[in-house]
Amino acid sequence: MKLSRITTKVASGALALSLLLSVSPVLASDAPGLTANQLEVIEAANIGVLSEVKTVNNDGVNSLAATNKAYTVKYTRGSFLAWSDAVVDWTSNGDQITSSSGSQDAGYVFPNIVRKGGITKQSSSAASYHIYLSKTTIGAGVVSPWGDVTVYESDFSDYIKVNKDGSASNY
Repeated sequence: MKLSRITTKVASGALALSLLLSVSPVLASDAPGLTANQLEVIEAANIGVLSEVKTVNNDGVNSLAATNKAYTVKYTRGSFLAWSDAVVDWTSNGDQITSSSGSQDAGYVFPNIVRKGGITKQSSSAASYHIYLSKTTIGAGVVSPWGDVTVYESDFSDYIKVNKDGSASNY
């Protein structure tokens, strides 16, 4: 009885290990065992797009606050199968950034995975810029009798810099 339990545990451990070792991040797109959807998730995750900066409308705001302009920018990574967004909102009076904040959003089609690692302000110069770091993990998975198994995942660190003039960049 105990021998069959040990054999089952060894077999399931060997299966998990073989799945982990079968796809390396460097060779993920060359791995022959991945489906077209898994390859799409992996390739799309390596591409990030910074949206155009949008100015938030200040209609109906008193004249003292109207000297400040509010902006928002979004950095998107991935595709509809597995995606993440990092959003930075900031306010500037033209001479300096008066406030800023960041947020994350994510989504995926099962069995792929996206984990939000958080967005934090890294550095700032109130006179000219604020820099945010968004951390995300995106992975491709398969369905198994034990649930979903991630066959590949990669961590991403995206920096977003917002400026007092309303412009933004990423690196």
